[in-house]
Amino acid sequence: MLKQKIHIIGAGPAGMIASIRLARAGYNAVVYEQHNNVGFRFNGDFQGIENWSTLEDAQIFLKQIGVEPNFTFVPHSQGSFFDSGSNRFDITSKRPLFYLIERGENLWSFDQGLKRQALAAGVQFKWNHKVEHIQSRMVISGTGPKAADVIAKGIVFRTSHPDGYFGFLDDRIAPKGYAYLLINDGRATFATCLFEDFKHERLYYERAFDRMKNLINIDIQQPKEFGGFGNFFLPSITTGKDNILYVGENAGFQDALWGFGIRHALTSGYLAAESIITGQPYEKLVQEQILPFLETALANRWLYARLGNKGYRFILKYLGKRDVIEVLRKHHQYTISKKISYLVARYWYRSRLIDKQCLHLNCHCVWCRCGKEADARQNRQIKNEKLAVGGVS
Repeated sequence: MLKQKIHIIGAGPAGMIASIRLARAGYNAVVYEQHNNVGFRFNGDFQGIENWSTLEDAQIFLKQIGVEPNFTFVPHSQGSFFDSGSNRFDITSKRPLFYLIERGENLWSFDQGLKRQALAAGVQFKWNHKVEHIQSRMVISGTGPKAADVIAKGIVFRTSHPDGYFGFLDDRIAPKGYAYLLINDGRATFATCLFEDFKHERLYYERAFDRMKNLINIDIQQPKEFGGFGNFFLPSITTGKDNILYVGENAGFQDALWGFGIRHALTSGYLAAESIITGQPYEKLVQEQILPFLETALANRWLYARLGNKGYRFILKYLGKRDVIEVLRKHHQYTISKKISYLVARYWYRSRLIDKQCLHLNCHCVWCRCGKEADARQNRQIKNEKLAVGGVS
């Protein structure tokens, strides 16, 4: 006989992990998703699960929270970065710097892999179900980011270029951020990540794309544009009225430094489930296992934002002579200096864009809320036109 029913709102990574853990523990886990599948926000683009913030390898981390890599999961230990002067710096690490994953609705995506594991565990899904209100003793909410503190604009495409990863640091193509190229098995993702000046994302993307094409001899076939955004805020919101536990970016759990927040999302979902199963306070678990990383990342973001192009070049030269994993892990430790930097950074940091809107007139952005709504309206119009044509014929 199943234990009590737990309602999970949102089928993102955090919600999926919570549902898997609960179902395996004998709970009646029900996931409500407003779309008809997982991974709806994504377009088959490649992302990375970072492997530098802890001694624990990401593979071990996934195993500990009960996740099997039944999805694209490719380690990367060697890559190249370019500075604002197009100087190349080869980066190496003794263990994988990150694990490449795919997001979206394709068969071997991270999202579909978690869905398969959830179904195998007995999780129930309520598709096309936007929850306005649930009267329940316990709810986990993982509905995604509330606003945009970082945006990504790019393309996914086919290519014959060998597998690899490339990074580009230059405030003229990615202000206070970076651009990246990830290639795996004949497919690639290129994007620029902006941490400010979102209104000019098209200009930065075009500059970044031209830079990438000048530096990398790569063929681009069947390109498709995509966009996305991430949200970070402190203090995080972990619990709400009526026993709601917030997970993932809905709680503000994101990597403020570079946007590598998937581990935070997975951890928060797992901790929310553990709180229900064991009775431990969710807020206390978050303070112990997530909050130090969030504060350290914000301190690092404050420092990174002050580097500029000369600073990026210095950092790349420094990393090019060392094991990058060891350097990054050192700067992700919750030390006294990081705590002091965090106290400064939290007063400096403000969400760059509230409510996910770019404020453009006649918006065609691929990342913001009004752009997505415009795309949805256009898709509905096309669908209606096709139906009308079909009716006439």
